[in-house]
Amino acid sequence: MTDTPAPARDPAPPPDVGRMGAGEAEPEDVLFEKLWSRVLEEWDDLKTHNAFLDYAIRAERLPDAAGRYRSFKDDPQKGEFAKKRLDAIVLAATQMLYAMKTPPRGKVPLPITLSAFLMCVILLGWVYYLVFRRH
Repeated sequence: MTDTPAPARDPAPPPDVGRMGAGEAEPEDVLFEKLWSRVLEEWDDLKTHNAFLDYAIRAERLPDAAGRYRSFKDDPQKGEFAKKRLDAIVLAATQMLYAMKTPPRGKVPLPITLSAFLMCVILLGWVYYLVFRRH
């Protein structure tokens, strides 16, 4: 009887944060939450709103930011400014979409089209010659 060591087991892989199953909570974005709390504390300061929007753009959290401002849309004191911030979010999202837009497809240059047509005519003439030359 020989004593052979048992094969080493691989440790359990770390959880994949990028893929969440149904029912799992999304990991907290601490900076997003901190910036939002600063916005609530300093509602009248445009710089905090701009910092929050800038981070939401970079972190691709515009829908979350819009939801936060949307909750204040009907507020009598904060509603008007919240609507302006929602407009800014819509504008930022629109600009992001335009930045990702693919350029329109250009036309094929005329010399390339004529060259391809000429090659087809030459090849068809050559095939015609080979087929009917044997008569």
